Amino acid sequence: MFDRENSCRGFGGTISQAPAGRTCPSANKNPLGSTEMLLGLRPCRATCRGFSLVELLTSCAILMVIVGGIISVVSSNELISARTEQQSDMYENVRGAAELMEQEIGQAGLVSLPSSTLSAAVTSSGTAQSASVSSTTSMFVGEKVLVDAGTKEELVALTAVTSTSISGIFTISHASGASIAALGVYPNGVVVPGTTDGSTSVAEPGSSVLNMFGDINSDGSLVYIRYTCNTSTTPGTLTRSVTTITPGVNTIGTAQTLLSTLVPNPSGAACFQYTTTTVSGQSFVTNVAVTLSARTLNLDPQTNQYLTMTKSFLDMSPRNINAAFELANASISNRLQATPPNVLLY
Repeated sequence: MFDRENSCRGFGGTISQAPAGRTCPSANKNPLGSTEMLLGLRPCRATCRGFSLVELLTSCAILMVIVGGIISVVSSNELISARTEQQSDMYENVRGAAELMEQEIGQAGLVSLPSSTLSAAVTSSGTAQSASVSSTTSMFVGEKVLVDAGTKEELVALTAVTSTSISGIFTISHASGASIAALGVYPNGVVVPGTTDGSTSVAEPGSSVLNMFGDINSDGSLVYIRYTCNTSTTPGTLTRSVTTITPGVNTIGTAQTLLSTLVPNPSGAACFQYTTTTVSGQSFVTNVAVTLSARTLNLDPQTNQYLTMTKSFLDMSPRNINAAFELANASISNRLQATPPNVLLY
């Protein structure tokens, strides 16, 4: 005898006893597919349960750890990116200022004039006389100008300059329209330290100054440029002023700030350092070294400190002044131009 309620039909229609304490679900509940029915399989309530609370909490905890790790990596990459951007900006600012100085130091001492000619004929004389000219731009007392060309060419030292005329000793007669040019170089194109209004090297913290003049822009205009590196305050500044040299005008141009995040150089090195050489009593600045230390504009997001950088440019060669040095070594003085009077007053 068997208990119909506690037995199940097995494979091939045979009857088997159900496990103790369990009953087989009726056929009309949770029906299975036809294949399962043919095999005599029946669903069991124990296999249809969902996640338990412990399993759900464990899954959430694991998910939170994974998400936290991802957020940490993204946040770290953002901080690294911000630091890299600040360092790049700091480097580009210093490099840009140094490239400008290098270009202008290379042009310092260059002599040239815009197009100018005699507006009236000049008769030869052993004494100084005035001559009308089309332009006196970049001319000054003491400058040597080349008048005319060919067999009538002569070098005239200017003794007076007005807006329409120049004065000097013309030993050769010149016709109206004769050309006027300037040749040579200014030996003090980078103003020698120790001279009047000279460049300076001051130990940090302090104020180093680089003064230079010449046809810096190669446009026939004589200009005076001053760079001032001031690290006596924190942060320090690098400023630049440009002044067109005009007879009778002794006011220097307004300075503009190139860098506003300078800090004192390591070991107290000056921003500007000069190599000078003397020939026959004439001093020449033959090399300029520039050392600039800067900090980032904002605090580093990782360390909450300013990042700093020091860049040295040790070989900024004033090529025109080196040419003047070679002329002096060869005892060729008629191509060494005088220093404009304004330079001593700026």
